[in-house]
Amino acid sequence: MAKATRKLILLLLMISAAMISGAEAVSAECTAVYVGQEASSDGTIILARCNDLQGTHPSRVNVVDRVENKAGRTMPVSKDGSVQAKLPKTTFRYTETPFMESSYLPDGQRDSAACINEYGVMMTMSVTAFSNDAAMKADPWVEDGLVEDAANNLVICQSKTARQAVEVLLSLIDTYGSAETNIALIADQKEAWYVEMYTGHQYAAVKLPADRVSVFGNEFTMEYLSDYEESIVSDELQSLAEKNGFAVYGEEGKKAGELNLFDTYSGEELTTTYSHMRTWIGHQLLAPSVYSGDYDEKERYSLCFAADKKVGMEEVASLMRNRYDGTKYDPDRTGRIDMRVIGTETSCSTHVLQLYPDQPASTAGVTWVSLGPLIYGTFVPVSNGVTSISKAYSLDQPEEDAGIFDTETYPYYDFKALTTLCTGPENADVYGKPVRDYWKKAEQGMFAGMPQVLKSAAGLDSAAAADYVTDYCSAMQKQAFSDAKELLNDVMNEQSNNSNSMQMGRDPETHKILDSKRVLEPMEVDLDPAAYEDVPEAPEQGSSGRASYTMRSGLLVMLGIGILDAILALIVLVMNRRRQQ
Repeated sequence: MAKATRKLILLLLMISAAMISGAEAVSAECTAVYVGQEASSDGTIILARCNDLQGTHPSRVNVVDRVENKAGRTMPVSKDGSVQAKLPKTTFRYTETPFMESSYLPDGQRDSAACINEYGVMMTMSVTAFSNDAAMKADPWVEDGLVEDAANNLVICQSKTARQAVEVLLSLIDTYGSAETNIALIADQKEAWYVEMYTGHQYAAVKLPADRVSVFGNEFTMEYLSDYEESIVSDELQSLAEKNGFAVYGEEGKKAGELNLFDTYSGEELTTTYSHMRTWIGHQLLAPSVYSGDYDEKERYSLCFAADKKVGMEEVASLMRNRYDGTKYDPDRTGRIDMRVIGTETSCSTHVLQLYPDQPASTAGVTWVSLGPLIYGTFVPVSNGVTSISKAYSLDQPEEDAGIFDTETYPYYDFKALTTLCTGPENADVYGKPVRDYWKKAEQGMFAGMPQVLKSAAGLDSAAAADYVTDYCSAMQKQAFSDAKELLNDVMNEQSNNSNSMQMGRDPETHKILDSKRVLEPMEVDLDPAAYEDVPEAPEQGSSGRASYTMRSGLLVMLGIGILDAILALIVLVMNRRRQQ
């Protein structure tokens, strides 16, 4: 198939899918996960979020370099960039997952989505949530205030700890106000924080317990500050509510008389199945012994809860792909069109930020990023210590190429197209499941390999460690992009072979139409996921490595001197013979 024809077909598929969905052109719809260090299977801290937006919005991965002692710089605060915040003279190096220039977004929003800096501070923002009318009337949004598209960069470039990052974020709201109602997750190697931003100036941040997990959709869930070890709140969080008559207090036990943040700033009237069902399935998947019942819109689910067992990367990846699998709400098995799932076709990117507390901060963080929807895509690793990103994953599609669905150049489009082709009752089992199963095997190799890479990198000097993790991450990214293109070709080929408006079976000899619907066998995937299990040997480093290098160099020098002496001796001998002649 010619490249141009292939692009046209894929573009038409995407346009058709968007028309069928009937959703709004732009909407914020994300799901987030937190796994504390003591709740994780490997002792890491995990933050995850799908960055969802209806339409086609290509994303990429980027490294922002450290800037030393350079005064006078600013960074946007507001959506249109008219309000700028001053930066410190020195800003830190970090990885990010921004939109491409070709994304169809008003005012040029960049939205770095997920960041980890050189000090191992990581942040993802935002999960959009909703405050009630009374709260918004008392303290409206600030039109030119802080937006999620600017917050990650502004905070992460100047924070050496999670606590400092929280303070920077909250000080931005104190100074400029907020233009949105958002939720942020921030962590370093020692602690994790959760921030709810309710109105133009009101917020509450809490330190999350290390032995708990969280899963939530687009809704506030925090109730009482006393449930958390530490908290930071806006000066008027309680007095504003009291003054304007919308404060709600606890009535029983130790909570009696304490401000209930959920009831005060949000409330059950804002609880919707659209958001609440994702919160429910997260609780049920991680703690089925407690949350085993069917979905109930009126049931409250706590922000933090104890998982039934330790949670690892495979569980988080499965959760971020979840489409209410195995329940009566599964849109791919039931054909339901009223379900907002976690693993949605609208993801611009999905990311898991993972932090190893026992590694050097400069290489302790890993962004597991899936460009485009994760349902039929894959996570690939990006260490916070990398010096560069593979060409395909870092390349920025220019603004003038907006609307070009380029699967040959950008991974995002391959994963977006795979999702469009594999989703739905007619496609999920035949094409989607084989693709998803392959990516799960690929991820298993990378999830097992990355800890080995980081352990080896910890024994190297900083430059060698950076090169080593860069090479590994780039190799995984290149392999995933190559496999994605091949899988996309296979799915398109198989769907073309199976295309037939007659869905009923027939007798192959008599051509008599049968009473049963024809059944297609699942597509076979010939790719081998073993490539993702490869972990390269670390280069020789340290005293023994340097000594062996010096020894080899010395031997080479000695050998060179010996050869030179032999040549000189030969020249002298020839010249002496000529003189004798």
